[in-house]
Amino acid sequence: MDSRCDVVVLGAGPAGLAAALRAVRSGASVTLVEAADHVGGLCRTFEADGCRFDMGGHIPFFRTDERVEWAEEVLGDDLIWVDRPVARVVDGVIRPGRYIDQQPALVADAIAPDGTAAGEFGATVGPAFRDRTMRRYMEKVDGWPLETISADRAVKLRDEQRAPEGFWFPPGGIGSLMDAMARAIRDGGGDLRLCTPMTALLHEGGRVTGVEVGGDAPGTIHCDSVICAITPGVAVRAARPPAPEGLLPPITMRAVALVYLVADRGPVTDEAWIQVDDPRVPFSRIAEFVNWDAGMVPAGRTVLCAEVYGTGADDDPWWSLDDDALARAAAHALADPLGWVDDPTAFRPLRVVRLPRAYPLVEAWRVRDAMLAPTWLASLEGLELARGGTVVTAIEAGEAAADRAGGTVMAGAA
Repeated sequence: MDSRCDVVVLGAGPAGLAAALRAVRSGASVTLVEAADHVGGLCRTFEADGCRFDMGGHIPFFRTDERVEWAEEVLGDDLIWVDRPVARVVDGVIRPGRYIDQQPALVADAIAPDGTAAGEFGATVGPAFRDRTMRRYMEKVDGWPLETISADRAVKLRDEQRAPEGFWFPPGGIGSLMDAMARAIRDGGGDLRLCTPMTALLHEGGRVTGVEVGGDAPGTIHCDSVICAITPGVAVRAARPPAPEGLLPPITMRAVALVYLVADRGPVTDEAWIQVDDPRVPFSRIAEFVNWDAGMVPAGRTVLCAEVYGTGADDDPWWSLDDDALARAAAHALADPLGWVDDPTAFRPLRVVRLPRAYPLVEAWRVRDAMLAPTWLASLEGLELARGGTVVTAIEAGEAAADRAGGTVMAGAA
């Protein structure tokens, strides 16, 4: 089945949804294709045992009043102000603020940045403070020495994910905002197709001409512009004619297991999200959703999401555990060594979600190689990339891509 529209958007994560919504509201005809059976990508909200809980902790990091107003208009509801910054554990005590937000009173040993996370932090807080306060957590999450992690990764974590006073949150979970964007796209006349994988990215003479899709209604969608809000490597592999060789060097992927625990009791802590650098604890951070939105969890219960990072390999000490054993390990860590609860057996597994390819890791000296695929895609006339690390940066990237695509559509119409 062949069809035509002004703009095809690939991927219904926050970037793709925002791009499609912006394009629809600008008057373009839009088709949004998503391989999964749901919108939001990793920004999902589950329901089980009478509880709602997000796929991990997703702080939107709304920075401006205008963005808050935008979210409330899309939702048709007011956001919730969560007056709790991300916290961390230091010497067994929960303290406000992330590890990488801490600053020494005096920096006497600053070093020159060298493109690595070690150099980036060493230039701002000094090597001694970096090693004492920041290193263990960063290396626990990414599994690499700071000397291997790229400076870009450190900068994004430091600058894009700060919420020192608290944060705004959509009622009912992050999935509520994703579902609301999807409804607004459909209400505006956009064609949102789930369970529709893109099977070919068509291009000719240096410009995109459309996409082929599979699923229940396979065919070709001809268009003036394509917004790529999926992993660039997927789009490059689907290029027809084939993309040049050598654009896809091997990339290390970090695995994450999300362990959800439920107990018939009040909150374990007063915090929304806590970072834990202790290597004896399976998880690196833990969210307690009743402290994000009390309406997500019935009274007299609490739901925790423990994020366990690893390699995803069989020899990974935590990943290699089966779901029940991993949930028990996370629950027991609440008692020892953390000391937050007396009886870890009061917590029962609610769900375990394993993401073997949760996010990419790029060595500091291979950042340029990792940009080969997106650079080639961006060279195609009519193709716009929408890439962002956090919910809000992804939304803003999607909107910016839609604005650029609008210029392409108008140029084509002229």
